[in-house]
Amino acid sequence: MDFWLSLFTHFILLNLTIAHLSNHENFLSCLSRRINDFTVEPRVIHTSEDSSFFSILNSSIQNPRFSVLEAPKPVSIITPVEATDVQSTIKCARLHDIHVRTRSGGHDYEGFSYIARTRPFVVIDMRNLRSITLDVDNRTGWVQTGATIGELYYEIGKLRKSLAFPAGLYPTVGIGGQFGGGGYGTLMRKYGLSADNVIDAHIVDSSGRFLDREGMGEDFFWAIRGGGGSSFCVVLAWKIRLVDVPTVVTVFDVTKTSEKEAVRTINNWQYVADKVPDNLFVRAMLQRSNDTAVYASFPGLYLGPVSDLLTLIEEKFPGLGLKIGDCREMSWIESVLWFIKGESMNTLTERKRTSRSFKGKDDFIQKPIPKTAIRELWKRAYASEARLAKIILTPFGGRMIEIAENEIPFPHRGGNLYEIQYLAYWKEEEDKNKNDTEKYMRWVESLYDFMTPYVSKSPRGAYVNFRDVDLGMYNVGMNMKTKYEEGKIWGVKYFKNNFDRLVRVKTSVDPMDFFCDEQSIPVLKSVDREMGISKPSPAFSFLLIFALYFSFYTITPTTSSASLQDQFINCLHKNTHVSFPLESTFFAPAKNVSMFSEVLQSTAQNLRYLTKSVPKPGFIFKPLHESHVQASIICSKKLGTHVRVRSGGHDYEGLSYVSEIEKPFIVMDLSKLRKVNINIKDNSGWVQAGATVGELYYRIAEKSGVHGFPAGLCSSLGIGGHITGGAYGSMMRKYGLGADNVLDAKIVDANGKILDRKAMGEDTFWAIRGGAGGSFGIILEWKIKLVPVPKTVTVFTVTKTLQQDPGNKILSKWQMVADKLVDELFIRVIFNVAANNGSKTATTSYNAVFLGNKGVLMKVMNKSFPELGLTPKDCTEMSWLESIVYISGFASRTPTKVLLQGKSPFPKNNFKAKSDFVKKPIPESGLKGIFKKLLKEDNPMMIWNPYGGMMAKIPESQIPFPHRKGVIFKIQYVTNWPDSDRRASRHIKWIRDLYSFMTPYVSTNPRQAYVNYRDLDLGQNKKGCKSTINQAQVWGASYFKDNFKRLVKVKTKVDPNNFFRHEQSIPPMLVQN
Repeated sequence: MDFWLSLFTHFILLNLTIAHLSNHENFLSCLSRRINDFTVEPRVIHTSEDSSFFSILNSSIQNPRFSVLEAPKPVSIITPVEATDVQSTIKCARLHDIHVRTRSGGHDYEGFSYIARTRPFVVIDMRNLRSITLDVDNRTGWVQTGATIGELYYEIGKLRKSLAFPAGLYPTVGIGGQFGGGGYGTLMRKYGLSADNVIDAHIVDSSGRFLDREGMGEDFFWAIRGGGGSSFCVVLAWKIRLVDVPTVVTVFDVTKTSEKEAVRTINNWQYVADKVPDNLFVRAMLQRSNDTAVYASFPGLYLGPVSDLLTLIEEKFPGLGLKIGDCREMSWIESVLWFIKGESMNTLTERKRTSRSFKGKDDFIQKPIPKTAIRELWKRAYASEARLAKIILTPFGGRMIEIAENEIPFPHRGGNLYEIQYLAYWKEEEDKNKNDTEKYMRWVESLYDFMTPYVSKSPRGAYVNFRDVDLGMYNVGMNMKTKYEEGKIWGVKYFKNNFDRLVRVKTSVDPMDFFCDEQSIPVLKSVDREMGISKPSPAFSFLLIFALYFSFYTITPTTSSASLQDQFINCLHKNTHVSFPLESTFFAPAKNVSMFSEVLQSTAQNLRYLTKSVPKPGFIFKPLHESHVQASIICSKKLGTHVRVRSGGHDYEGLSYVSEIEKPFIVMDLSKLRKVNINIKDNSGWVQAGATVGELYYRIAEKSGVHGFPAGLCSSLGIGGHITGGAYGSMMRKYGLGADNVLDAKIVDANGKILDRKAMGEDTFWAIRGGAGGSFGIILEWKIKLVPVPKTVTVFTVTKTLQQDPGNKILSKWQMVADKLVDELFIRVIFNVAANNGSKTATTSYNAVFLGNKGVLMKVMNKSFPELGLTPKDCTEMSWLESIVYISGFASRTPTKVLLQGKSPFPKNNFKAKSDFVKKPIPESGLKGIFKKLLKEDNPMMIWNPYGGMMAKIPESQIPFPHRKGVIFKIQYVTNWPDSDRRASRHIKWIRDLYSFMTPYVSTNPRQAYVNYRDLDLGQNKKGCKSTINQAQVWGASYFKDNFKRLVKVKTKVDPNNFFRHEQSIPPMLVQN
């Protein structure tokens, strides 16, 4: 008893002590300790003192009337970069009584996602959580809630023209909020709402727990799909079901400019729009074309060819007067652009802020309104306040009436002909005068009042995604009504009979009403007794806070004897002076399997090594500081725990996060150690191992438009592992490898010591630059040498089919000249297989970067490689940084900031790869055999990268990477397949057969291979890493040639007990047990 009294007293005294500080200061202090914001780029915590604060705040305010000076502003903005940042924010906010609002796209009609009218608040802005991973074979995808609808459509359109998703029309709308309220668009009559097509979700609840559908339960999962945002949790990601669309759809727009024609056509539309086949969507709209003329328009989408559409309209809606000239056939993704008048696919990824303020209201129509009412709508559209206004009629029927009202919280289903939305817009500058603003608001209110006799009743329905504070808001302390009684006023309008179930879910999952806003779902406290739930007692509330405090600051062992993770944590505490919040640094399946899986998969690039049968680490540790890495080595040695280290997760054989030969093992994930410091004055930079190549390139270009670094082509590569293997890219012929341009490094050795170049000595410094990762130490950071680049570079991609290159004359000429062209020109060849009129053909794409302008490039090509037929139209001039985005495979005009996101433009897949080096041109017979092999595989790829230039000038022994003089080009062979394909062995057999076929055409004695393209087929260490030098020589010579022997000597000196080991690590001369 004395213990608990002492503990309670300590708790009270602690709270009295910190009461002298503001809640917000305590919140920021709490959050800073857990996020370690200074090691994260982009930054997570933004206060009003930061120069970027207001630009971040205003960037996603899509209703400018809420950005005026007098509008409430948050005290800070949190922009999480991973799920644990959200968890930490919720826990700290709850602990220090901070009110939170969550924003994804900022389209909330009443600004609830970034404005709180009653108390100080913090905004969680999800902009950095925007990854999209699609599985086209299983027709599913995971979409983080900071992504926009446009970005989702863009990713779908890139992969397959016959897939789509039923969401909204406006590309800048955030995924998080739209799906939370329902989400409708042109496919709603065919497939229902966005929320109808959500099959799982990842959330953070009011206790800061990460939950998926199974973890949250079906009631909770039901509530978040249509129950409106911000009442139950923070949604991190939705798992969606993709839908089928034909490869050809038809769009059309018919305009009626006379009042008589417009009224007649809208009236006819009311009787047919909800009854036509569900593959037809036709809206009706009233708006002004200029200051005087009102017109009606009828834009539509038909899932099929124009001929079928015309027949259908003639039968069902002849009064529309549709003509073939009004129609255009296109793909579904092009129809998305057509509706928004977008010029290119890149329009979908642009995050533009609107310059027009607005007020909106809506209604549901259950029987046709009379022509007199339509005429009145036409007349009101002529009002001076309506010069930018829109009245939009959206048809229901089809799938919308087949789904039950209680299937999800969105209840507006059967019985509704259409939804009508009244929108007044005005210019942002008019918000400065309150009278100007109010006249537009009055126009909308007057129109809403006029429509009262014609719309749904008992209740008068409203769509929660079109929030309307005129329906009511909570009046804190203003009356004697309970929150439930207040909330029901508008709650039944949004949710009808589903409101009470939402209240019960809210009371169950968020009893303290942490997630709340002006119209959020209320908690049952002092409410009608028939609901059967009473108000939580003060004792319950205190105990909940007490429990939260101790869950946040203490560790509770799950068993009586401490687990390996607990022992590791205790050991870390003793060996580092820098704190590490457990919820953002340790991830174990025993604690939270969903979060563990998410972190494990986050940067793992080869899905082959994420299957259930593959060994998983006991836990993952994300160090926040160099001393955490040191302590981890000390503790791993003490506890006898095997460690794998991951920076970017691109290891082809998964060796950075999987161990087949050591169990148990843990993974140290360096993704939080990602600082980049560039010093233009001395042409150098320090970059931590967890940063990506893309981040490094972006930070260099931020400081200078005429500096670069010669590293990888894939922007999501982790710097740590990439440079240890060599690191080549489009400037290799001019400046050599990334590893050739390293000046210094910091590593943690097998004794847990931090060493720089001077301390480690030249032998070790030599070994880590090209001797591959996982053998000598853990790279903390590299000091790199920057290289000059011109302000303008030129890129091109010219693709040829087999038919366009008869006799492979172009490819043969490339082999003759690729390594002899000017050093500034890098032309690689990418081999793919494509469909061709029902059959398959192989293509060769000549993908190039030239360090210079288009004119000079054309002279070089015309002189040295005219066979390619390059024209100025094929070439695009851009900055060096933009060329990185291009060569990485992102779509044209993708903003360079994509490089900060650390994601690949291509979806993850299962793959197997191999490599070769070619020293003499492959003859025509060999080329024919290659193409024959490629056409036998489902999804093969082969890449030929040219050598020569600086690569031929650097001696083989300069660093461990030996593939220099005499190499014409390097070959990479890849085959990949989706998870749904259970024939992995067939694909692996294919690539092994191709590799065998290539034997006569590639290097010999040894047959060389690139160590960054790991290939366990070459051989591997035995379990326990007890391989002899002779056994390791088999693959060691392939990767390093004669340099392998020196690597063994270095290994024996710096790590004689073989602490750093994996399936293909460098062995010491004597391996001790």
